[in-house]
Amino acid sequence: MKTNEVPQDGSILENSGVRDVCYAVDENGEYKQVISVGWDPKNDAINYAWQTINDECEEIKKEIIAGKKSPLALHIHRMLMTPDILAGYSGFTKHQIKKWCKAKHFNKLSESELGTLARALNIEVKQLVSTD
Repeated sequence: MKTNEVPQDGSILENSGVRDVCYAVDENGEYKQVISVGWDPKNDAINYAWQTINDECEEIKKEIIAGKKSPLALHIHRMLMTPDILAGYSGFTKHQIKKWCKAKHFNKLSESELGTLARALNIEVKQLVSTD
């Protein structure tokens, strides 16, 4: 593809400040890096992925309402994390994080533990304990 043909269909990346680097051939036949704000097939894939994540979050919310899961499970999923990743950020073990994804264990957390989890998730404690 030539440098002037690099897609600039920026419905998603354009407003996020994120850019893709593509390699294209310039007028001298040399490969150059060209910034792209996206292209329609990639935008469709990103939209599909986020819709899937949002659908899964709605299912987790139902489990929270049923008392099976805790809001922590929702926030981990919403932020595209795993218990292992959150353990690394928070200093807790993966086993503790998994345990706290269950409502009965999450409800026993101290204010200090909630604060540590909230900081690791970059949210407020009041958001951590809710499904919003």
